[in-house]
Amino acid sequence: MVSKKALAIGVIVTVVVVVVIVVSSVLLTQKAEFRETFMKKCLEFPEEKHICETIWTNFEQAYVGKEKCNFSDQNYDQLFAETPFKHPCGKTMFWSKTKDLVHKFTKKRDCFFTLEDTLLGYVLNGLSWCGEKGNNETFTENCEDCLNNPVSSFWKIASTRFAQYACEGASVMLDGERKEPYDSNSFFGGVEVPNLQPPKVKNLTVVLVTEEIRACTCDSLGTLRKDLDQRIGCACKAVTKSRVETCIEDNTPCGACW
Repeated sequence: MVSKKALAIGVIVTVVVVVVIVVSSVLLTQKAEFRETFMKKCLEFPEEKHICETIWTNFEQAYVGKEKCNFSDQNYDQLFAETPFKHPCGKTMFWSKTKDLVHKFTKKRDCFFTLEDTLLGYVLNGLSWCGEKGNNETFTENCEDCLNNPVSSFWKIASTRFAQYACEGASVMLDGERKEPYDSNSFFGGVEVPNLQPPKVKNLTVVLVTEEIRACTCDSLGTLRKDLDQRIGCACKAVTKSRVETCIEDNTPCGACW
């Protein structure tokens, strides 16, 4: 006859085993789903589909087995070295607080490219990921609850390199209905503007999206002119949101939109 103590131990062992199996299954599912999404989006770039597996390997090596907090931007050096930007550098489009509108605008035309239109930017846009020291799994929850995590570090280094890659005339789309359309603490103001490199970049065109037509100058946009290297020219063009939306619907050539 089995004693109550042995029975209790058996129940505990069974519960522990079940919990371990469930947790392991959840982790495997997280990694599998994340990888599936990563690869699916990567394969949408026909010219890069042959290297998607290599890109995944380099990406995974950047964060797997590492703590999610105090994550170093340098962990992504190899990933970016082996997955360089390939869009025309003179068609670089930055944005701040206009994410949906600018991406609708660039989606159907090749006269401008945002960071999210590039391979890595597109693949990782909207995703969250992190690792854990001593663990080879990929986690997709609670990855951004501390500073300098794998996600924020990726976008910081991606934005830095995206700005450094720009040349000739760069553009930025800002929300003219905000009290301060230009924010020196945003990714554009705090990361991308300081990394624009003259004389490679000659000028910056600000596309200020407004509800009504009005005049604008770079000097009127907070500290933009001060933050921007003085060797880079700056021009501001106000355009109504309805005009941009019409350009999107009619697939109007970019040069005719503002």
